[in-house]
Amino acid sequence: MRQLQPIIVEEIPHSIKKYVKQSEKVTFPKQVWTSDVGILHTAKGRYVLKRAKGEKYRKWLFKEYYVLKNIKTLEKFRSPNAYEFVQPPEQSWLLLEFFEGKTVREYLEKEDNEKKREHIVYEMGRLYR
Repeated sequence: MRQLQPIIVEEIPHSIKKYVKQSEKVTFPKQVWTSDVGILHTAKGRYVLKRAKGEKYRKWLFKEYYVLKNIKTLEKFRSPNAYEFVQPPEQSWLLLEFFEGKTVREYLEKEDNEKKREHIVYEMGRLYR
């Protein structure tokens, strides 16, 4: 099992630091196994920052960026805005809008309408191709 390390502020690419201005602190939610995830707390608000290492995980993070940029067509499904995607050597970074809300998994688990669930799964699968 791959052990993920928290994101250190000094590691964050310059273009992301420039976008968020002054980062006050970074907190770490429950980690996934494909990327490091941090919540940037700034004077402008909170952001989600994801970092992936390794070719497979970097590709997955780019696909996530692509999906988030294109999923806006789904009705009544709010997804975070993707602000920056940066690919320095050996790693990829994705800066996202932070908002309180449901994850896709939570949405699917709580949605009673089978057609709505199928539609979300179909559209996400289509975008991830």
